[in-house]
Amino acid sequence: MGIVTPLKLNAFNLFMSLEKYSTPVLILDELRAKKNILAMLKKGNDANVDVRPHFKTHQSIKIGEWFEKAGVTGITVSSLVMAEYFADAGWKSITVAFPVSFLQANLINQLASNIELRILVTDTESVEKLDGLISSKVKAYIEVDPGYNRSGLPTNDYNKLNKLKKVIEDSANLEFYGFYTHAGHSYTCRSKSEINELTASITPLLRDLKKEFRAPICFGDTPICSTIESFDFTDEISPGNFVFYDWTQVEIGSCSHQEIAVAMSCPVVGKYAERNQLLIHGGAIHFSKDSFTDSSGVTQFGKVAELNENGIGTPIKGNFVKSLSQEHGIVQCTEDYFNSVSIGDSIAILPIHSCLTAEAMGIYQTVKGDQIEHMSRKQSNVFR
Repeated sequence: MGIVTPLKLNAFNLFMSLEKYSTPVLILDELRAKKNILAMLKKGNDANVDVRPHFKTHQSIKIGEWFEKAGVTGITVSSLVMAEYFADAGWKSITVAFPVSFLQANLINQLASNIELRILVTDTESVEKLDGLISSKVKAYIEVDPGYNRSGLPTNDYNKLNKLKKVIEDSANLEFYGFYTHAGHSYTCRSKSEINELTASITPLLRDLKKEFRAPICFGDTPICSTIESFDFTDEISPGNFVFYDWTQVEIGSCSHQEIAVAMSCPVVGKYAERNQLLIHGGAIHFSKDSFTDSSGVTQFGKVAELNENGIGTPIKGNFVKSLSQEHGIVQCTEDYFNSVSIGDSIAILPIHSCLTAEAMGIYQTVKGDQIEHMSRKQSNVFR
């Protein structure tokens, strides 16, 4: 590959003004995101499973409309506040994929009186206390742990599962709906074959669970949902990151770089020739501090890529974000790329974790020049 000329803001027709882009900007490739949505929905439809996408990645009413137009009727979120945000936008069936807290009984009651609200439960105490505090009907999944060791009951501990199921069934306002599980440890995989191996260790447990309880299962994580073809172990899937993907997903084999739909545009504010490094305005408050260590042991906080009139381009080999502090980012460069960049240019960085980058930025700029708001802009000071 030849030398790629970095984006020069005063010559790039996607940007509405130089002043507006003197700070980091999250660029959204709308066409790629819509293709990703349609591809996942097709997988679900072909496998005859319901797709209830997780909206924690994009957290945007506008992007939610893209899902709705594609045929999605039920969604997943990560908090009750997020559920309220999307309920206000007209969504009528929402799963909150976080263990329920009876401390939020008032908001649960309010939401459940207006929409089909589905919650996750993991213990009898929360069920009993919540049931005494609400008057609206709520559907409850029991969260099961497929080996991730984050939250939920062991998938094969039928004794505990039966006890919790009975407490739900005996309650006045909670209805047992099925089981929910998230295989987050798929993010430790480094290839499609490793994802397949992990999937093979999880799916027998879920098949047995379905057989034992004859109840629906909702399963969700982007790496597994993106790479497998058979979903005979589940009834619903709720992946989220797939709408944007990111560099982590490329490295672990979930997608190609052509499917990454977001990139940070960061101004270059310094050059250090003795170490072939650029200083960019773009730090932890923009990207988060999530990192990825590749197969050669190199830790990266972002990957340099092209950005052009058509959207997000090809990753530029050998160039990556080496470190982040609050506002600063250090980009390690090849000599050719370093020499092609001038202070004042803006370069594109593919994020390691698009969910946290979107949360940090709070607004998207499409390659068409439109701005799309993120939930954090409206909910920044909400305490419940």
